Amino acid sequence: MTIDERVLFAIVLAIGVVLPGGANYALSSLGFETAGTAVWAFGYLGVALFVWYRWVRPLDFGAHGDGS
Repeated sequence: MTIDERVLFAIVLAIGVVLPGGANYALSSLGFETAGTAVWAFGYLGVALFVWYRWVRPLDFGAHGDGS
């Protein structure tokens, strides 16, 4: 992973925590607790899926060596 990829990874994680959390707080403060919780859950889920698709999915966890 290059330095650019690490910076992008950190930015994605920061945005994935700050935006859903802030939206949850704002909506809950306005009396929309259910909507805030939904935004929080779907925001975190979206970031988790993006991180999986971008950085985890391409990893090869298979066994190497004699092929057995």
